[in-house]
Amino acid sequence: MCGPKGELTVEPTLTYEPLGAQYDVLRTIGQGSYAQVKLAHHRLSGTAVAIKVLLKEKIHYYLIRTEVGIMKMMNHPNIISLHQIIETKKKVFLILELADGCELTECIEQSGFLHEGLARKIFNQLIHAMCYCHDIGVVHRDLKPDNIMVDSTGKVKIIDFGLGALVKPGMKLSRFCGALQFCAPEFFLCQPYDGTKVDTWNLGVLLYFMVTGNLPFEGATYKELESRVLLGRYAIPRHLSKELQELIRFLLTVNPVERPTPKDIMVHPWLREVETSSSGHSDKMDPSHLDPTIMAVMADMGFNPREVQRSLLDKLYNEPMATYSLLQCQARQQDDYTSQPEPVKPGVTPFPTLTDPTTFPCYQKRVTNPPAIRVFHSLCSKTDSSQDKEQVGQRLRSAPAPVMLPQCPQKRMFTFHEDSVFTETQHNGTMNSIRGAYRSWKKWTSRIGESLLRLCCCTPLRKKRVVPQREA
Repeated sequence: MCGPKGELTVEPTLTYEPLGAQYDVLRTIGQGSYAQVKLAHHRLSGTAVAIKVLLKEKIHYYLIRTEVGIMKMMNHPNIISLHQIIETKKKVFLILELADGCELTECIEQSGFLHEGLARKIFNQLIHAMCYCHDIGVVHRDLKPDNIMVDSTGKVKIIDFGLGALVKPGMKLSRFCGALQFCAPEFFLCQPYDGTKVDTWNLGVLLYFMVTGNLPFEGATYKELESRVLLGRYAIPRHLSKELQELIRFLLTVNPVERPTPKDIMVHPWLREVETSSSGHSDKMDPSHLDPTIMAVMADMGFNPREVQRSLLDKLYNEPMATYSLLQCQARQQDDYTSQPEPVKPGVTPFPTLTDPTTFPCYQKRVTNPPAIRVFHSLCSKTDSSQDKEQVGQRLRSAPAPVMLPQCPQKRMFTFHEDSVFTETQHNGTMNSIRGAYRSWKKWTSRIGESLLRLCCCTPLRKKRVVPQREA
């Protein structure tokens, strides 16, 4: 969901009692007819999240069930992710990924319009995301600038599938929804429609808006707007490239049968110039190959590793699954900061790395549950002895950075001096050897200097002063 804006104002936790044990609700960052979006922090990991609050009394439950079902299916880098679902008698809370950046509307308002290079980069990500949605049988039906987040690097996240629908090939939809100025001609004709073709029309309106700063279809009245849409009447600025003008006309085809699909658009000449982006699915957690570091941290928090594995395997979207997912997001953020250093945003805790144990945040413990640690080791390795497991368990409870490594014998402290390494027990004898070597080296340099003076300059050597010895 959209990122935080303005100052943080903590809202009363009592209003959201089911969330209080796991999240600190800060403030409202989005408001719609049927839902609110809250900015919150996950208590255990300190990660910022967006919580979408759906009121059952204001929206049909089957629509909530549809949105939840769609979000559970999503696994794409350009689509917002779902972490957890909390349901009460009156509300459904969707804990979602908090997208960086701002809405596409703000990006365009700041500059008036986007240059073709940036517009191409953003549009290419949108096309890949919609191809993925249509392949798994999901249509959005509300693609507009307010539902597209763009960060400082131009990365896109599509949000809000509240008007989305699950479809099968050839299936027609009958519900008319979405922003009026983005509606396809089929809506005005009140005819059953193909949801994928409606998404294509919305992409055409979006592309036009990005490169011009204006909407293609506007009218002072509903009838005027309807007439312009059904006739396909709009003006294309001449400064746009020919390929872009052709693509806009291609997308805004009035007849839905002749309108292209996202896969047809991907091979258009205007998009061939863009670099190949990551169009594959996100590398979300794999229940059969869980990250041992994350599991160790969660065991230290008090989670039962068997419960975590079962939650991920069955996709329960409960507290263990959300915690694992949020810690995994922190790990990815840490990798991004390492490859492209940027200031860390307030409220976002970088994930600790094994190479820098001091970066481990002070996680809160969920419950005190020592048996969970033993269960975790039984899941990871069945050949370890009981003594080894006990030693590793002690390190997990006491070490600031849990590392799943074999127990090693403790070594003495080493003292580093320039290029040499000495143990404390050898320090005094070694220093005496260094002083003796220094005196010998000084005598040799003095003799060599005198020899050179004698050979080159014929300078008589200085005679040594003889001191008479005393009689005994």
